[in-house]
Amino acid sequence: MDSGGTVTSEIPVYFQHNRGFIYDVEDYLTLRFTHRIAGNLIGVPASKPRNSHVFGLPAALSAYELKLALEKGLVALVDRTSGLERDPDDGLRQQYEELVRRQVVEQKAPVVEKRIREFRSYLPKIVEGKRKKMLKSGVKEEDIQIDPEQLIAEERRKVEAMEFDRLIQIPMEHPLNIDRAITEFDLPGDHDRLKYRVFRDIWEKQNVYISGGDAFGCDFLLYPGDPLYYHASHMIHVLADADHRLDVKYMIRCCRLSVVVNKICVFAYAQRDTGDICYQTVEWEGNVGNEF
Repeated sequence: MDSGGTVTSEIPVYFQHNRGFIYDVEDYLTLRFTHRIAGNLIGVPASKPRNSHVFGLPAALSAYELKLALEKGLVALVDRTSGLERDPDDGLRQQYEELVRRQVVEQKAPVVEKRIREFRSYLPKIVEGKRKKMLKSGVKEEDIQIDPEQLIAEERRKVEAMEFDRLIQIPMEHPLNIDRAITEFDLPGDHDRLKYRVFRDIWEKQNVYISGGDAFGCDFLLYPGDPLYYHASHMIHVLADADHRLDVKYMIRCCRLSVVVNKICVFAYAQRDTGDICYQTVEWEGNVGNEF
C-alpha cells in the first residue's frame, strides 16, 4: 500500500543482511516466469527436507536482480529489522497465541474427520453389538431405541476431547504483523554499477534469463530459456575499462574455458565517448552463426 492508501501490485522483497529475499511462492513464480528474474533458491523444500540437491524457498535475489526489479517497479524492498529486534508487546503475543490455537484446530480437524469416517463404516456392527448387549441385560426388544446419529455425535465429542500429537510448523514468512519500512538499495562501486548496466541492457534487449557466472569464472551467464530446462549459452565478461589494453593471457583463458564448457564468450564494455554498452563475441575461427 502506498502513501495515498491505494493497494499496489509490487512484490514485497524482504531486506536482510544486505540481501533481498522472497518467501511467497506466488510472488516468486511471478518474478521467474513473467519477468525472467530467477533468483537463487536457498531454502529446504518441505517435501524433500533431506535432499541436498533440491532447494526451495526462500529465494535470494542477486544485487543486480534486486536493482533491476526496483527500477522497473516490480518489487518493494521491505525492511523488518526494527520490528524483529524489538521485544514483542501484548498485541503480538496475543496474535501468536491465536495463531498457535488456529494451527492446533487445523491439524486436529482432519484427524477427527478421519476417525468419524471410520466410525461410520463400523456403525451397523456397533449398533448391532449394543442391541445384543442390551438384550442380554434384560431389556425387551421393543424397548431398545438406538439412534445412530446420537452415537456419531457422542463419538465426535469424545474424539475432539482427545489429545493428539502436533506438528511444529515453521513458517516461510514471518506470520505476525510487525513493523516494516520501505527502504532503498544501491550498488556500492563503479564496476558494480557498470555490471548492472550490462545486466539491465541484456535483460531489456534479449529475451533471455541471466544469472551470476561465478561457477564458470565470468560475470554473467545467459540462458535461452528457464535455467531449469536449459543450459547456459553465453558467458559474459564485463571489462572495467574499454580503453585499457586487454591482456592476451586473460583473453585466452576466457576463450578456452568457454570452449571447454561449450559456451560462447562475450566481452561487454561501455564506450567512453557515448557510454553505450557494447559487446564483442570471441570464438574460434570457422565458427559462424553464433552472434550475440
